[in-house]
Amino acid sequence: MARKKQSRPKRAGLGVARVPLKKKQGTYKRWTPDEQKRFVTAFTLYPRKWKKIAEYVGTKTPRQTQGHGEYYLKQLERAGEEVPPPEKPGRQSEHWTANEHERFLVGLSTHGRQWPEVAKVVRTRTSEQV
Repeated sequence: MARKKQSRPKRAGLGVARVPLKKKQGTYKRWTPDEQKRFVTAFTLYPRKWKKIAEYVGTKTPRQTQGHGEYYLKQLERAGEEVPPPEKPGRQSEHWTANEHERFLVGLSTHGRQWPEVAKVVRTRTSEQV
C-alpha cells in the first residue's frame, strides 16, 4: 500500500486565516515623568553609562536608556545647553569646578564616606583627590 503524500499548508490569503503574532515583551512605552526625573538624575551621576542609568531608572533596559539618552543630548544641544562629553578620570588641577563640587555633594550624600564610590560620581577626580 502506497503512502499518501502529505499536503503542504496553504499560504495566507488562500483560504487560511492569519494568526496574529504575539507582541514581544518590553514593547515601547513612553517615558513617564517619574522615569524622566530618574533618568536625568542618573544621567548627571553616570553620563553615557547606559547600564548604570538603566539600573537607576529601574523600568527600562540599557538599550532603551541609550536611545532616550541620545535624544536627550540632542535636545540639550538644540536648547544651547552644555552637553557633557564622556569624561575620563585623571589628575586635575587643585581647583575644583562648580560642576565637580556639585557632583561631589551628590556622591557624598549618596555613598557617605566611601571615597572610591564618591570619586566615581565625581568622575574627574580619583579617590585620593576626593
